Amino acid sequence: MGYAIRFENVTKRYPRGGPRYASLRHDFAEGVRRAGRRLAGQRSEGRGPIALEDLSFEIEEGESYAIVGPNGAGKTTALKLISRISYPTSGRVRIRGRVGALIEVGSGVHPELNARENIWLYGQIMGMSKAEVRRRFDEIVEFAELGHALDRPVKMYSSGMQLRLGFAVASHLDPDIFVVDEALAVGDAGFQAKCVERMMKLVAEGRTLLFVSHNLSAVEAVCTEGMFLLNGRSQQQCPIRETIHSYTNWVEDNQLSRLEEGFSTKSSRYMSLEKVTCNRADGNETYAYKTGEEMEVRLQFKASTRLPKPHVSIGITDGRPGTLILCSMLIDGNAPQSVEGRFTFSCKLHSLPLLPRVYQLWASVRSEQAFGDLFDWQPLATFRITEFPNLHGPAAQAHVSTDAPIYVSHDWKVSAAR
Repeated sequence: MGYAIRFENVTKRYPRGGPRYASLRHDFAEGVRRAGRRLAGQRSEGRGPIALEDLSFEIEEGESYAIVGPNGAGKTTALKLISRISYPTSGRVRIRGRVGALIEVGSGVHPELNARENIWLYGQIMGMSKAEVRRRFDEIVEFAELGHALDRPVKMYSSGMQLRLGFAVASHLDPDIFVVDEALAVGDAGFQAKCVERMMKLVAEGRTLLFVSHNLSAVEAVCTEGMFLLNGRSQQQCPIRETIHSYTNWVEDNQLSRLEEGFSTKSSRYMSLEKVTCNRADGNETYAYKTGEEMEVRLQFKASTRLPKPHVSIGITDGRPGTLILCSMLIDGNAPQSVEGRFTFSCKLHSLPLLPRVYQLWASVRSEQAFGDLFDWQPLATFRITEFPNLHGPAAQAHVSTDAPIYVSHDWKVSAAR
């Protein structure tokens, strides 16, 4: 089996913005500048922004492939090159087969035509005969659920209705290569599930799928291979689970750097924090753990006076409102009789029930009466859960990295109902 899509050292540079309206003066001045550079033996370099830089990858026929990365990474630009909407500045894009593309809401449909006319027009653009389009017509209308608005101009459709029509047409008119961008995010949950089922069916039929989405669960469930694209360059090309892991690690590294830069501990007239550490069971300081591993938090304070019965609370959050884990002397009653000078509070969490991502460690100290802060509730450090051992499901990596953060040991059992 050969390739369906191949990028060979592809660079795409968009032209630098010129005047709002074209003018002979601007064109003449640019021509003179280019001629001057050539006469001086200087190479004429493009001066616009680079969307893709020296990008090479290959997608096999019948493969389901995903491109993941942050906004502005160059994902949509790559899809536009595949769809021949745009052309590379340098390098070569090779395509084998007919491409059906849904790159943005309303792509592939003409707003002045109605749905019926758009189906026929798209089929003719794809090179299909009237008999082939007629054979697929009812199936397209049924999938899009637009029978009630079939003769209404598309410009009167909502964005969701335009998406339904565009996806139904592009996916049912026998594409050899089906290209889907983040446009699915506009659809409701039911239609998104329907689209995922359709994409999986196309792959099962031997069609090639190229899927771009920030919905990592859908990407992992549908695709087998993938690429992590960043700043127009390929960071990793590998099986989809490893691709998603690489991308989420990049996201977490950025979050970790941002959080660490923002820490500024606020002391009070009663006490100040001198040091905070996270330690493994062997006592070594570390800020990276596996799910279920033991962690000991050590807080070293300095008190300006003798403090009777200070109540320490330690909390863990993933950045969203609310505390995921709370260990508090206000609850368990383990406050010391008094402290003074320099002292260290240690709290051992025997098994971290957390899934991979970045977490913040918060703490506070309340007075003897358990009311009024001696040390304000505030973030003190960040740590990271890097690994979860039981990744077996079709969307395991995506769910572990982005959904509910708490893991509870559990077992499944299925039995026949009586």
